[in-house]
Amino acid sequence: MSDLETLAFRRPDGSRTVWEVEMDPGPPDETRNFRTRRGLYQNFPIAIRYAIGGENAELPLENAIATGLRMLRRFGADRHFPWEPGAADYPWQLSRLFGYEVDQEEPFAITAEYGVPIDELTSPLSSPDDLQEFARGLARGLILLEQLGISHRQLRGNTLHWDATSRTLQINRFEYARRLGEPRSRLAQITVPAERTPREWASPEQILGRGFVDAGDDLYAAGCALLSVVTPNGLHVGLGGRPDIAASGMPWLGQILQGVFDAPDARPTATEVLRRLGQVMRPDELPRYEPDALAEGRRAYDQLMAAKGQPAPSRPTIPPPPSSPPPNGPTGGHRTFGPGPGGPTGPRTAPGQGGYTGPHEMTDPETQTQTQPPPHGRHSADNERRQKRRRRDRR
Repeated sequence: MSDLETLAFRRPDGSRTVWEVEMDPGPPDETRNFRTRRGLYQNFPIAIRYAIGGENAELPLENAIATGLRMLRRFGADRHFPWEPGAADYPWQLSRLFGYEVDQEEPFAITAEYGVPIDELTSPLSSPDDLQEFARGLARGLILLEQLGISHRQLRGNTLHWDATSRTLQINRFEYARRLGEPRSRLAQITVPAERTPREWASPEQILGRGFVDAGDDLYAAGCALLSVVTPNGLHVGLGGRPDIAASGMPWLGQILQGVFDAPDARPTATEVLRRLGQVMRPDELPRYEPDALAEGRRAYDQLMAAKGQPAPSRPTIPPPPSSPPPNGPTGGHRTFGPGPGGPTGPRTAPGQGGYTGPHEMTDPETQTQTQPPPHGRHSADNERRQKRRRRDRR
């Protein structure tokens, strides 16, 4: 039997609220940096993720909160919860931030997370309908992230969830997300692409940590994810660390993934991959357009470099939203956090019944060196809270 627990936190609009949450029975899932508890509120399966590893966990958690707030704002969904009057649609393919609390000893964030991590699936996806919806959901999620100007950078078996009941693919956990165009930094556990293992899906350029963050980074990892759920015994890696499409035993995947594992400038876009799957996204499905506030500064910097005779860095550009679907192109909608396949609020797989198990540890090699634990005492805690506020203000 589930226990009710009172949870006080800040809503995405900054106001405070209190929930009585039906918690999943059993102990929480805990890694070195995070403790995760799961529950149910208003028929939404939620994850409450606490940062317990000091700054190594708090900074990524705050990054996930800032990214979640940015996504909500772009969809106009930051003022109302989905069950409230006036709520705006939000795509199922992206986990949704419900709230957060950072001014305490163990900061936490609350997100709506469906399904199970794909590395916990007991067998490969074999149903043609499941495979099609998995691939389409993944492509749609990448299109949305590109339009948001965000790269997830950690598409792995524990951050991609699959809900078999509603056939929903969801991208979760944005602790290490970055904006497109920022300098790359390494997140992979390996140093060169040739050392790739079936569990390492990062693109070669992300493994090496060179250049600037690009939407193609996530596309490469998404291709690995698709192969991992259809290939017996998971992703197969060929010579030089290149993912082996033929090992899946599904020739049609060669057409869908054509060019996905090529050099960055030769990869297709997620929009092209979705088109290969027979769909396009309508303009009303995409986030609201938001001009790049740093574009003017980048232009001034590039002009300064040109005046000094140095080549300007090659940065990826964030495409503006399309004005209309391609002529005669197929259309298809994505589910939103509104009326959904399970009733008024969407899929209703209750925690404990749909395999809601704990996330695997997400270790960022950039922060593997443990920092000193935060000092105890009231004065130290107050000082730490002030530092956290300053970090949030800079965002």
